[in-house]
Amino acid sequence: MELKSYDKPWLPAFKGAFLILFGIIDMLRIFGSIKTLAVLFIVLIGMISVLLISTGILFKNSDFRGWTIVSGVINLLFCIYLAIHMDSSRNVILYIILIWVLFYAISEIIEAGLLFSRKNAFGALFLLNALLTLLFGYFLHVLMGNFQAQGIFYVGVIALVFGIANELSAFLLSRVKEKE
Repeated sequence: MELKSYDKPWLPAFKGAFLILFGIIDMLRIFGSIKTLAVLFIVLIGMISVLLISTGILFKNSDFRGWTIVSGVINLLFCIYLAIHMDSSRNVILYIILIWVLFYAISEIIEAGLLFSRKNAFGALFLLNALLTLLFGYFLHVLMGNFQAQGIFYVGVIALVFGIANELSAFLLSRVKEKE
């Protein structure tokens, strides 16, 4: 297995920047309410969906173009669903976010599998990101039962670590060029 080029290095970079910002805001306890958290996730999910769909449409030579577009559409549906349920209870909003986090972890595992099937060692980065996504989801689940300052701080710490890991992944993904 070797490192080969990857056509979407911007995705972990975008997600990493969001998670670093989210982690800092969360650790400083700037959040006003659960609705603020929902708005942040609507922005994240919406931007990921727009980027995935546009990448699938624009890069016609991409090996997994269909998967990229389908994943973008599913993310867009989550974004719309969360936006529609903004006035729901705290637990409903957290469950929607938690289900999206689970979907995102599964999509990263699928992406890792696709990369491993091409004997691309970058699949390991996506497997690592899937595990960190599941850890983030676990802390969100714990937060559902204990929505207190300490729980919010821990979610911020894992978001910060996860964001840094995504930025490092994006850096590694962008360094390897396609072989001529």
